[in-house]
Amino acid sequence: MRVGGLSGLLLCVWAVTVSGSGLVNTNVIRTVDLQKLPFVHEQVGVVVQNDHPSKVFKTYTISIPLDKAPKLSQVTVHERKSGDALAVSKEGVFQDTQQYRVALRRGLQPGEKLSLNIDLLFVSLVEPQPKAVAQSDDQSWLWDDRARVASLYPTRKQKTVVKTRGDVLRFTKENAAKDARTVVFGPFTDDAEGRVQVAIRDNGEQMEAVTHRREYFVSHWADDLNVLEHYALRNLGPELSGGFDKVDQMVSKYMRRRDNLVKTLLVKVPEDARSMYFVDEIGNVSTSAVTGRRRPKGEGEPFKILQLKPRFPLPGGWNYTWWHGYSVPLHRYLKISDGRHLLRLPFIGSLAACASQEGELTVAMANAQNTAVRAYKLRVTLPEGARDISVQLPVAGEPLLVPTKYYFDSVGRTVVVITHANVAPELASRHILVSYSYAPLALWLKPAVVAAALFALFMLASVASRMQYGLTPKRPAAKSKAAKKQSGKAE
Repeated sequence: MRVGGLSGLLLCVWAVTVSGSGLVNTNVIRTVDLQKLPFVHEQVGVVVQNDHPSKVFKTYTISIPLDKAPKLSQVTVHERKSGDALAVSKEGVFQDTQQYRVALRRGLQPGEKLSLNIDLLFVSLVEPQPKAVAQSDDQSWLWDDRARVASLYPTRKQKTVVKTRGDVLRFTKENAAKDARTVVFGPFTDDAEGRVQVAIRDNGEQMEAVTHRREYFVSHWADDLNVLEHYALRNLGPELSGGFDKVDQMVSKYMRRRDNLVKTLLVKVPEDARSMYFVDEIGNVSTSAVTGRRRPKGEGEPFKILQLKPRFPLPGGWNYTWWHGYSVPLHRYLKISDGRHLLRLPFIGSLAACASQEGELTVAMANAQNTAVRAYKLRVTLPEGARDISVQLPVAGEPLLVPTKYYFDSVGRTVVVITHANVAPELASRHILVSYSYAPLALWLKPAVVAAALFALFMLASVASRMQYGLTPKRPAAKSKAAKKQSGKAE
């Protein structure tokens, strides 16, 4: 308790020092993008001025309210003029805000100004409003936030611009203006309090993977990379007020091109993927299909679309748990350089939800970024005999190396485990690099163990067949009467 109190006191002193240090936000413009729900992108453009007469500042502090911090996916900062990215580190909590410290490229001199672009990405930040609707009703969503951007520094002027892809139903009228699908709040001064809201109509699919686990199993012997993905998915839409109606769903199929029930889950897999399967908690699910080869526009490798159709449509608030998998040739992802094996794997797969009534599903539907991942875990099971393992990640964090033993393992193998929260969509195009040493004789370790086990089993069976059971020794069987008679004749 004493240590925690001391650290809290130090943080408080640091924050008070920062807030009264002489930095001032002369102008802040926050742009909130609601066009790619459930992801909410906030770009905060801020002009910082050093009002201190002699002090030079080398850092800038960003404040994220605690009600939004658990949903923050990533934060990046760039200098507006040069476009240079600045290093960001997570600090402590002060005045109901999570603090992030930005290291400036050069010290901010007295009287000097600096323009920064702060990009924040949140997941599942908007809420359905109302919470429950009928099956054929439109979906409405509510964005609710503070009127003033949280900051440790005095702010002379600021405003907020909210952009939507759906129709604006209502918004906070005070000090606000609406233009088509854009709402502008402000300008506000530093003493502005309260909250602002924007309600929109948006029937786009919004899903959230409460948990997602992706597993790679590396086999040098079979030149095989097996991919297994576990999902616990939830529809973020408003719940059904009157329950699910199959008749209403069939009627809507002919009356409307789509409804709010998610019917298909689209997964992009490599073009040479094979041995695909789709299993949920009940068992194997046969309602799935695979499209032909698709070549993306511009850069990118060809892929196929795996169409996973759950056993039932998914209205708002419903959950679905399943796992699917496939195999691909290992040599496409593995290279050998200077005696080291370099394994380059996609960090996360893509999943898109579709509520369309159309029979033909397009690539645009598969590319839709409408599924957020809250808790993500990646596991890479290396072959037995891999050693001197190093890992390069596309995200901040430290990988865990967990020793594991499977069937017929002798020395065991290593599993690389990475966990990440609030996955950003662009991570689907990034990779994890695993480097390890693998001796040529290690390839024969598994066959040697299997052969030794079979030989031991054969020897055990051979010895068991020659062992005597019971308390009395076996006696030779008595000759039959026919044998005795035949023996007498022979004499």
